[in-house]
Amino acid sequence: MKKISIVTPSFNGANFLERCIKSIMGQTYQNFEHIIVDGGSTDETLSILKRYEGQYNMRWISEKDEGMYDAICKGFSIADGEIFAWLNTDDIYMPWTLQIIAEVFENDKYQWCTASQSSYITGDGKFYFRTRTVGPKSYSRKNIARGYHDGRILPFIQQESTFWTRKLWEKSGGVDKSYRLAGDFYLWKTFAEYEPLYTLNTVLAAFCVHKGQLSSNADAYMLELPKLSLNGKILHKTRLLFLYLNIFHPYHGNLIQIEEIINGNYE
Repeated sequence: MKKISIVTPSFNGANFLERCIKSIMGQTYQNFEHIIVDGGSTDETLSILKRYEGQYNMRWISEKDEGMYDAICKGFSIADGEIFAWLNTDDIYMPWTLQIIAEVFENDKYQWCTASQSSYITGDGKFYFRTRTVGPKSYSRKNIARGYHDGRILPFIQQESTFWTRKLWEKSGGVDKSYRLAGDFYLWKTFAEYEPLYTLNTVLAAFCVHKGQLSSNADAYMLELPKLSLNGKILHKTRLLFLYLNIFHPYHGNLIQIEEIINGNYE
């Protein structure tokens, strides 16, 4: 099966890096590489990297960069896998994640996928599952391309649970390094111009909630998003699209059942 390349951008994230590393080391599927791109950390990051060097298929570099997305692009430029993803230092994968992803991408029909459910872990290690009981359970290609999955009109696409092919990354031109926070939003929009997003009915990853993380700066993230049009403002205020999809189109036909993957009879 195909090799998976995981890039972790890092800068002074020593408090969480080891937990991230262990979540990747402990995968049931081992045909992967882990590329950690550090921006010149001054905490204990380098000692952690040296400690785990040689224990699994991980390589790392540490040098000054121009931010998270510059580090991510640098990592993928040296990756040799066929499937790509990035996992931040404070996030983790489930033990089964890469096995499921490898099975899905054996079918060339799928060019990118994500999870329908998410979970989060607190800074002190408490773990919580988040079951989506309302709203669409999968993602419309049209709505992603229109930029509706911006957290205002429709829910965000969870970055830590999203995987894609090298082919799609190269076709799209990769992530725009000029953004500090919202580069993932624009990357998903570009992906949707080429391919539909498929959704797995499982949990693949957990994002961390703690003080000081970039993604907690919601106001700054929103400032990097496009301004809402009049139509967008109406959809945001009334939640009409969210409610319509929840009632009439919760799945969009792009949901992959885990049971079908396990039984080997999905198409």
